[in-house]
Amino acid sequence: MNQAYRGQGGDGSVQGWTNEIGLVEGPRTSVGEVLQQMEPGVFLCARLGGDGPHRGCVWFEPHGREGYIGMLSVFPALQNSGLGRLLMVECEALARQRQIPTLLLTVLAPRAELQAWYQRQGYEPTGERLPFPHGGPLELLVFRKLTLSG
Repeated sequence: MNQAYRGQGGDGSVQGWTNEIGLVEGPRTSVGEVLQQMEPGVFLCARLGGDGPHRGCVWFEPHGREGYIGMLSVFPALQNSGLGRLLMVECEALARQRQIPTLLLTVLAPRAELQAWYQRQGYEPTGERLPFPHGGPLELLVFRKLTLSG
């Protein structure tokens, strides 16, 4: 997950079409944080070829009539392969199965390329801005998608 957010290949080179280089320093998350978030929600992981290593993941947490999607990450060399879109589609299907009509997610404000990607997936900016939880001048933009019609 840290490699995906930082855009680093196994050899330390920059890979993938999107990353947080120059915006956030240090590890993106820790094993403890992932385990804490797994308790109330659902963590979906993707492997390619059966028993291979995880190559992508996303976290889905239901909150009544809303669900929150976070930590979408795809191994840098596989970004632009459709794996991220597949993980999002699975979260959306899970929300529909649970009759959750609205999905929310947040994106760092400077990451215009990622905001555009989520908009292509049908997520719309709400206009709400949240402070970055790890301090500093960064803000998060909130995006929303309706999963149930009518």
